[in-house]
Amino acid sequence: WANAKDEMLFVYKGDIYRLRIGDKEPERLTRTSDAERSPRYTKDDGGFYFQRDAGVYRLRFGSSMIEQLNPDLPEGLRMQSYRLSPDGTKILLTSSRSDPPARQVDYIAYRGRFAEARRTGRSVAEDPFSSETFAWIGDVSDEPRTNPSADGKPPWQVYHWPKDKGYGQLSIHEEPWSPDSTRVTFAKWDRDRRLLEVVIADTKAKTVSTVFSALHNGEHNTPGMTRPFFTRDGQKVIALLEMTGFRHPWLIDPVTQLAQPITQGNFEVYPVAMSEDGRYLFCDSSAVRPARMNPYRVEIATGRMIRLGGMEGNYGDPIPSHNGKRIAVTFSSWTSPIETYLADGENGGGEKALTESHPDRFAKVQKLVPELFTYTNRHGHTIHGYKFLPPDFKPSDKRPLLIYVYGGPLGSGYSVVDGSFNSAGYLFNMYMTYRYGFVTVTIDPRGQSGYGSAFGAANWQQPGKAQVEDLADGVKFLITQGGIDESKVGVYGWSFGGFQTQMCMYTAPETFTLGIAGAGPTEWQNYNNWYVGGAIGDAEGKAETLDKFSLTKLVDKLKSPLLLVHGMEDTNVLFQDTIHVYQALLRAGKGPLVELVLDPTGGHGLGGDINRIQQYRIYEAFILKHWMPQELRRK
Repeated sequence: WANAKDEMLFVYKGDIYRLRIGDKEPERLTRTSDAERSPRYTKDDGGFYFQRDAGVYRLRFGSSMIEQLNPDLPEGLRMQSYRLSPDGTKILLTSSRSDPPARQVDYIAYRGRFAEARRTGRSVAEDPFSSETFAWIGDVSDEPRTNPSADGKPPWQVYHWPKDKGYGQLSIHEEPWSPDSTRVTFAKWDRDRRLLEVVIADTKAKTVSTVFSALHNGEHNTPGMTRPFFTRDGQKVIALLEMTGFRHPWLIDPVTQLAQPITQGNFEVYPVAMSEDGRYLFCDSSAVRPARMNPYRVEIATGRMIRLGGMEGNYGDPIPSHNGKRIAVTFSSWTSPIETYLADGENGGGEKALTESHPDRFAKVQKLVPELFTYTNRHGHTIHGYKFLPPDFKPSDKRPLLIYVYGGPLGSGYSVVDGSFNSAGYLFNMYMTYRYGFVTVTIDPRGQSGYGSAFGAANWQQPGKAQVEDLADGVKFLITQGGIDESKVGVYGWSFGGFQTQMCMYTAPETFTLGIAGAGPTEWQNYNNWYVGGAIGDAEGKAETLDKFSLTKLVDKLKSPLLLVHGMEDTNVLFQDTIHVYQALLRAGKGPLVELVLDPTGGHGLGGDINRIQQYRIYEAFILKHWMPQELRRK
């Protein structure tokens, strides 16, 4: 939003647009082959700043001159992100650099006359971290090009994470400066020590001080979401913390170095921005239900939450106007694909669509609308899902049940979201229900993000175990609702979901009678070290420490058909993960139960010789072969 005008800047496909509220069409401000991002208005709304590659630029409306503002960084480092001070005189810059990965691993490409060995970098569980991160504060002048190192004013380094110290993370809000532009706040995370610190860098005193610290043992993504920022009076700091078991905004007093929660409850609240008068926070929260995030105006003094969303569905982060009277927000539901809206920022509701992005053919694809459901697992946790039921469904039916699962932590992302049209859990499930009468569901078990630390950290030292319990409990629940043939219960997923599918097939064969596992990391000791060390377990410098979680040790329990799918040029989850587990299955005598489908030129999401439609046709054929012979299909 502009600082004083009813207009906004946004980025679409790498170019910047200006939309004056009331105009029918936005004004295009850039048209380049480079990607522009992070636009923000100048203080007088007479122009805007933006980032292009490693540069920060200023362009005034009506002028053709582009000014580069960021200073050169030491040792030739390239800027990665910037935050300008409110008065426009200072700039916070971040950068990082990495040594080459600890090792190079081979994979085979089949693109020419003969197979070709290729290599990709890999740092696995027992390898040291080789990246370091920096943050500096520099001066910005009104000259076309500022170069502090040339005029004796090098940028001041306020943060450095060395490459030999393990895994560290820097977390910065979009508006980290104090209102008087003299201080900046950010958070830093030391994973080995589990230590999260919120710090303030004072540009006058040239000091960097820790104003709050805590041990964090929840989901490994949460410290990177701390993103502290100052209150309007500059006296306190607001940060996202998980200290009550759920993510909430906390108010930190830099003097006492104590913190207190602004909101509380068994749901998550993500602070986005503060009102102009400093009394309210604009937040995104799952207080109603996780599948339907809603924008809220939260009174800081009392924690009172005022819901601003007037429609039933899922909202994105609310971006308040300069006076807080309006918010710009995205909204989607399973009956309304995502668009951008204006809404009342004080009392909520009154949404007015700013965009109309989707063609009429959406209605031709949307044959069924799912319904949300919940159940209680064996430990008393509430598990969320959504399901498609065929139009002629009756509780007395005996229909196959197909479950889509991911199961791993994704920061603030998860699968059961109203208005998310996932190609697997939504579109393929809808197709199988509409075409063949299956009951299809998507479930978020423990292990997924967005449901509190007990969920987000559930994989630690037991990857996949909690998910198997929750999915098995989900099958029992759905059977009690009627209409399910318990001899035909299938599960499928991709990436972590491919791992999770195999965990279900190997450790609960009495429940799951068919599986489709795509690109699953079957040997965690060979996956990248930042993820494994945060979500799976501590390798303690030895691969064998994580080998105990390898699926190759569980394959002898397989009892039902399993389809393994992988792209052979996958450099995220290596193709060898599927080959090794397939090899173990063959050696265990499970060959007749297993099928292997490979995309010779596909990556982690396939996309080589197997396109998306063909992928799901393969899934369909596999399922029908085992569950619906030709005569039943004709019937």
